[in-house]
Amino acid sequence: MGASKTNFFPPAQKKIATFCKAFAHPARVSIVEYIITNEECICEELIGLLPLSRATIWQHFQVLLDANIIWGEFKENTFSYSLHRDNIEQVRNYFNLKFI
Repeated sequence: MGASKTNFFPPAQKKIATFCKAFAHPARVSIVEYIITNEECICEELIGLLPLSRATIWQHFQVLLDANIIWGEFKENTFSYSLHRDNIEQVRNYFNLKFI
C-alpha cells in the first residue's frame, strides 16, 4: 500500500499498524523481551546475546524508537532504553477488545 493511501485510515489503526510492523522481526521481539525482563537496556548488552552486528542491532532499536515502543535517555555516557509502557498497554487493550 502506498504511503498516500494511509491517509484514509483513522490514527488509531495507523498506530496499531506501525506497532505490528515494528514487531515483525524476531530480533525486535527479542529486544523488547529483554527490556521487559531487565527494565532497561543499552545496545551493547545485546551484542553478545543476538547473532547480529552492532549496526544491525542499532537499526532494530531505531525501528522500535520510531514506532514509540521504546524510548531512550542518556545515562552514564551511553543511552539507556526502556519501554513506552503506555503505548504497549494501548496496543494490548486494542487486541484484547478486538479478539477476545
